[in-house]
Amino acid sequence: MVGESGPIVVAVLTRAPSRGGKSRLFAALGRRPDPALLSALLLDTLDGVNLPGTTRVVVVDPADACDDVRALVPSDLRVIPQADGPLGERMRVTMTQLFEGGASIVVLVGSDLPDITPSSIANAISALRSDPKSLVLGPAQDGGYYLIAARTTPNVFDGIEWGSPRVLDQTRAAAAANGMGVHLIESLRDVDTPEDLRHVRASRTQAWSSSL
Repeated sequence: MVGESGPIVVAVLTRAPSRGGKSRLFAALGRRPDPALLSALLLDTLDGVNLPGTTRVVVVDPADACDDVRALVPSDLRVIPQADGPLGERMRVTMTQLFEGGASIVVLVGSDLPDITPSSIANAISALRSDPKSLVLGPAQDGGYYLIAARTTPNVFDGIEWGSPRVLDQTRAAAAANGMGVHLIESLRDVDTPEDLRHVRASRTQAWSSSL
């Protein structure tokens, strides 16, 4: 049973910038993967989810790159490894570990959300306080979701076509099949394409893109 008095944890799932990532974005830009952009995305995201009263955790893939990320992020943040396996399994394990560690609410986000604001986190928490048995999703403009939040680990990670425009709809269907209501918060653009990058306002990421 999850304790109501436990911390509210905001977990940012990231690939270590030193290990590459966003290969399709860099290919579209005609550039080699640049750790500077990946670091900017992560740090801007961490700033954007910094809501008072919550605890931020950085969850790193691959596991042996945790020290690289610890050297990059603020020293007060906890950095832990992601589990092995496909995305859904890594998300499930992360949520389960955090709940087992005493969290009362877990909010998972990716690390490519430079324009996210604390209001998105606050809205997810508010929805779960109003309806504790529900699932909260933040729709991304590509048909996926940028945020998932719950009070227990939801059974919504199997059978999802990750990376497709059907992710959000499939996740909502999985929640319904398990008797969970779904609350949608505001939609947000993550950064997967050069067009996404052109819309970014956050300082570090914008500075990188302005140098193109």
